[in-house]
Amino acid sequence: MAPQITLNVEQQLYVLDHGHGYSHFGFANARDHANQIAGRLMRPELKFGADDFGTLGGYEKYRAAVRTWGCSPLATETYFAPGTDPKAERVLERCRHRGTKVRLIPGDRETGEPWLEEHDVVGKIGRSTGTLKVPLLIEAGADGGCAILTACLLAIIEWSSGEFLYQHPAYHAPDLLIRRGRDPDRPWEIIHRRKEIVACFGDIGKAGAYVAFMCGETVEPRIFQ
Repeated sequence: MAPQITLNVEQQLYVLDHGHGYSHFGFANARDHANQIAGRLMRPELKFGADDFGTLGGYEKYRAAVRTWGCSPLATETYFAPGTDPKAERVLERCRHRGTKVRLIPGDRETGEPWLEEHDVVGKIGRSTGTLKVPLLIEAGADGGCAILTACLLAIIEWSSGEFLYQHPAYHAPDLLIRRGRDPDRPWEIIHRRKEIVACFGDIGKAGAYVAFMCGETVEPRIFQ
């Protein structure tokens, strides 16, 4: 049964009622995916027109583009989100084929600032099934994984060597420092350059491991988690 779709104009979202829960899809996502598919397939009729953005018709155009992709020879290829750096695409595909364990650093590509993610960033590269076969991050021992936000990647690091396989031109390691706080149970605070506390630890060794990991070192997250 197809979901019922309504518009949240204020937040620019399509709201999908599946009968047992809701999901959301951004107006801009629908446009960007449809336009990318139209370009890759050289099918200009699939591209958003001036009146499609933020309309139910625009969502249907997005769905039509996805169906067309699924019937094309390109459907067997890995599908990357609009805005993904082609260099990052090539590195991810190479790592997927070779089974290379990697560390991903996602963040803001305009500022080069990492998001300080510690979960779902270490593993091997897999790929989803379905019409759009998107890259997945597969952690050790897992059968599946989460979709990678490929358009937000700042760096891809080979785990075994610590070598940067991909680095966005704007990327820079976060400015973090360790200081002693007032909490007797977790006295070691990690301070971001904006003077905000981003983590606290009871052991200074774990605090140091956290900072090293966030700066791109291949430190096992279980050490500080």
